[in-house]
Amino acid sequence: MYALLASFALLAAAETAPAPVKSISDPEVPQYLKANQGEVIEWGKALQQLEKGQQRLQQGNSILNAPRITTTGAFQETPEQAKARAQKIIDEGKTQVTSATATLDRLRRLATSRYTDLTKTVDLTENLAQAKVGYCLNLASVRLQKIARDGGYKTHHIVGSMTVLNDGKILKTPAVTESLRAAWTKADANGLAAVPEGGYTYKVGSGATAPQLSKDWKVSSPRNTTVVWIEVYGLTQDNSLTLLMVRMADAYTMRLIGSEMYLTTFNSSESLAKVYNAIVNLHDEKSFLPRLSSSGDRVVSYARANSLLGNALLRHLCLSDSKVGVGASQSLVDILGGDAPGLDGAIATWKITSLEGNNLNKNFKISCEAGGSDAIDVGLLSVKLEEQLKPGEATKSVGTPATRPTK
Repeated sequence: MYALLASFALLAAAETAPAPVKSISDPEVPQYLKANQGEVIEWGKALQQLEKGQQRLQQGNSILNAPRITTTGAFQETPEQAKARAQKIIDEGKTQVTSATATLDRLRRLATSRYTDLTKTVDLTENLAQAKVGYCLNLASVRLQKIARDGGYKTHHIVGSMTVLNDGKILKTPAVTESLRAAWTKADANGLAAVPEGGYTYKVGSGATAPQLSKDWKVSSPRNTTVVWIEVYGLTQDNSLTLLMVRMADAYTMRLIGSEMYLTTFNSSESLAKVYNAIVNLHDEKSFLPRLSSSGDRVVSYARANSLLGNALLRHLCLSDSKVGVGASQSLVDILGGDAPGLDGAIATWKITSLEGNNLNKNFKISCEAGGSDAIDVGLLSVKLEEQLKPGEATKSVGTPATRPTK
């Protein structure tokens, strides 16, 4: 929790737009020093030495600026002797301050360099070629089954599907669910559970450690059972082009463990006059996702007011490209209905704002909020459709020499 809040404080202090290298403040410096190499201890000792040197300078200047009188008694000192003593103390202070300042400046530069590297802009990108629905479901089944086997999961429940149209309307699509069940069975039917008599729903019992998705099915431990579902999102005005996402989660922890995303069409002919590629990109201005992932096991929830497509895209990129934890409860409630979804351990919230776009290009502003702090701008999320060039057009395009302006 504290590491996450520290990341928020750091991002709040940083400018979103490109700017000169930022010198981080002294309290932040130890965050970027390596304790196992003695850098943190060296920083602390240098601060102490600087403080002692400043105290010596203050002491020497006080003696130097005191009234010039000759003292008598046990401690006799002429004005000249007092001045010499003061100068010696000042020189000692200057030496301490100079040495400490050199060490602190070196460590500041080292910390700033690491900060700059950690907060550089990164792009999380996936390129999707348009493919037929059957191919997408078959490939998703094979890939998710491998993830399940590698994780030790034995039983799998395919619980449902939903289609979100371009206008935001949500449809339940049992035919798509059955298509996935057929593809899953074709790949490997072992462990696929039959649909319970009462179907699936999302229920949170009093004192339960995990949600119950069927009255006859209770999960008692992690890494044993998965839940699998489909989400389909219309991209074009007529919903002829869609993003198909097949998700898989641990039924006990409600954490997403697999996500497959494809560009396809559900037209009866499975063909369009044009064939497209989809480019999904998150332009992360300050490496927020990689740093969030490296700070520990972090789960971030998704605000209910967000764009459903924006939520879906970011969930996929968080799991596939940055390994930031993604909860499954909210998605399952959207598909199955039932009780209010749990947070699945989330301690922060993604805020996704739709920006102006068109039929082939959709953009979202991404920010994150934790612990009541101000929302931190993360970057721009986009999905762009580009027409695939036909073989002849591709050859012509490649062979055409570049034109240059004449002077």
